[in-house]
Amino acid sequence: MGRSRFPAKILLFISLLALSTAAFGQDAATPAAGDFSGMPGTGGLEGTVDAGSYVLGAGDGLAIGFWGEVNRHETVYVNPDGDILIIPVGPVKVDGLTLSEARDLIREKLSPYYTPAILSVSLVAVRTFQVHVVGMVAMPGAYEANAVTRVSQVVAQAGTLHVDASLRNIEVRRADETIHADLTRYLLLGDNSVNPFLRDGDIVHVPPRRGDVYVYGSVYRQGTFEFAGGETAAGLIELAGGYRPEAITDSIEVQRFGAADPTRWERFFIVGDARTLESFELQLDDHVFVRSIPDWHEDAHVLIRGEVMYPGRYVVDDGVEVLSEVIARAGGFTEEASLAEAILIRGLYAGTDLPPEMELAALAEASQTMDWKEKDLFKTLTREPKGMASMSLAQLLAPGEEPFDPVLYDGDIIEVPRANNVVRVMGSANKPGLLPLEEGQYANHYIRQAGGYASRADKRGTRVIKARTGQKLKTGQSTVNAGDIIWIPEKKERDGWETFRDVVWMLAQIATIFLVIDAATRE
Repeated sequence: MGRSRFPAKILLFISLLALSTAAFGQDAATPAAGDFSGMPGTGGLEGTVDAGSYVLGAGDGLAIGFWGEVNRHETVYVNPDGDILIIPVGPVKVDGLTLSEARDLIREKLSPYYTPAILSVSLVAVRTFQVHVVGMVAMPGAYEANAVTRVSQVVAQAGTLHVDASLRNIEVRRADETIHADLTRYLLLGDNSVNPFLRDGDIVHVPPRRGDVYVYGSVYRQGTFEFAGGETAAGLIELAGGYRPEAITDSIEVQRFGAADPTRWERFFIVGDARTLESFELQLDDHVFVRSIPDWHEDAHVLIRGEVMYPGRYVVDDGVEVLSEVIARAGGFTEEASLAEAILIRGLYAGTDLPPEMELAALAEASQTMDWKEKDLFKTLTREPKGMASMSLAQLLAPGEEPFDPVLYDGDIIEVPRANNVVRVMGSANKPGLLPLEEGQYANHYIRQAGGYASRADKRGTRVIKARTGQKLKTGQSTVNAGDIIWIPEKKERDGWETFRDVVWMLAQIATIFLVIDAATRE
């Protein structure tokens, strides 16, 4: 499986973090008592220093104040030996202590001499020092940092990371321990616990990327993540943005290469609650799939455009709600609507293997309310517009007839145009098409304008489809109005078998009559 481009985006983000290191290297001038302006090394602090976690070292400045029997206020600095000088106590070693621990120690050391009612120990200068960045970076070497510099900042200073550099398995090597940093987790989740502060002499090693794990399905951030040792299924899902609302959370599928045969997959499920996922440790190349509840919040939309009271998009019960119900929800047709030209354009048919054209043809053939001429018209109208199947609303909603009211599916479009000052001649005319309206004229006038009937035209079957109502009238029953359609069907073709059958039947009748006459004359 190909590697995702996601890590490259993280590397770009890290390069921006270098801006936060601009405050390093200021002069370590001793400030006046109580003056916190212009303190060396305090630029770039990400917030109030946590006394319980900030570790003191050579170069840190402390403001000590106490009030009681004697009031005193002074500023002291941690010297290279790790001590501060307190009068009258003398040197006190604070190197390696947290600010909170140093405060308790100072109180203890002063207690034989004074009994301060109030003791204040504040950090007023942050020390600077060097750390080394090595490994898969563009510019390995020594970099200036301070006690509130995090791993992400010095990695950013070391230039562009190699394309195969690890972001999740960075090592911070100290004299007595090795700490791991996970910059992917830090950048995606804001987890500073995996982006630690640096100390004097730290070596930050950026190793090669070991491999990947994958997560798909109902999570917010599907894709490829670098494998980190000790990663659990719960941790990976957290990196992926957590579960989507439709996720099935108590049965997570895992696909893993087998221990006996590393060329074949094994598939199993993690069944249980959140604690089970927190204890399930992933392996390199694991694929995690979070399944979805079937049909979660699925909806279907149809679009009604044109001459209805409230055009727009409507949510429908897919494959259940019928056309007339949605037209009613849209407020019905306006007075300017042309039902003769209105069409239902079929979108994608859900749950069918038939192409839309075949589906519509099957529906037309199944309708027992249509004679062969109506079916011919119906099939003609389904060919427009090209590339999509459509049905004329005039055919579907014609008053006075049993309506063929189709169900609607997701993606269907109902087009209801405005009646224009034109008349449409369709079917077996020599020049079918649109003709300008001439008030008071009957259908025969427009048929002549369209070049007259074609050779196979069914003149007796010609009908005028009224734009406003969808009624089908004979040519002489009413004048033609704006938007009306004059439909000229073709004569029904007789196939060879039907013609042969009729000829045989006629000959049989003639033979019968001949035999009757012959028998009568013999008598």
